[in-house]
Amino acid sequence: MQAIILVGGLGTRLKTLYPDRPKALVPILGQPFIERQIAWLCAQGITSVHLAAGHKAVMLADWARDWKSSPVPLTVSVEPQPLGTAGGLKFVEPFVRGEVFLALNGDSLLPRLDIPAMLRAHRETCAVVSDAITRIEESGRYGTVEFDSQNRLTAFLEKAERTGGWVNGGVYAMNREVLDLIDPEQILSLETDIFPALTAAGTLRVFQCAPPLLDMGTPDGIRAMEDFLAAAKFQ
Repeated sequence: MQAIILVGGLGTRLKTLYPDRPKALVPILGQPFIERQIAWLCAQGITSVHLAAGHKAVMLADWARDWKSSPVPLTVSVEPQPLGTAGGLKFVEPFVRGEVFLALNGDSLLPRLDIPAMLRAHRETCAVVSDAITRIEESGRYGTVEFDSQNRLTAFLEKAERTGGWVNGGVYAMNREVLDLIDPEQILSLETDIFPALTAAGTLRVFQCAPPLLDMGTPDGIRAMEDFLAAAKFQ
């Protein structure tokens, strides 16, 4: 099973702390976050990883080449300009192997997500995309999601509409056919440009996961992630 990690973001909220590196290489407890994320994926059966890079991509490519202890084969692509999460995924289509793959954001972690169980649930439904979701008490900068008794996602709610609830965890099981829905000539977001059509068709399912959602995209998020990982002795 292959994982595509979307690491093209600018990391604007971390520029004051780490202006010299892409967000994926920011240290978490002394280790680049991307190394922890890949180790977590491999522990759950992922056998290859592709990095869809953008901002400071040369540094990521150099790191991938020099990381001798990588547990799986790594490949890296460099988008020519910021393409959005959907555009970035479409750009790496030549690197995608198989009819089902995992796609995930390169700045967050769902430490209690059971990836094999998520993939089994995905295959057992008519889903084109399955979205890992988790509960948080204060949604803050996250929007929330609603879904029906069959785990079909029915609505994305904006940040101001609710203080807490179920939120998108940024990990997706995807059928390759989702790439056919993305226009390669446009800058597009998965969340705002692709998922609404899948929601309307009833082919976007959710997979519930126990919290927390750890997001290292802000200084506060880094502190929370380090506190959790240190306490849990998470590897």
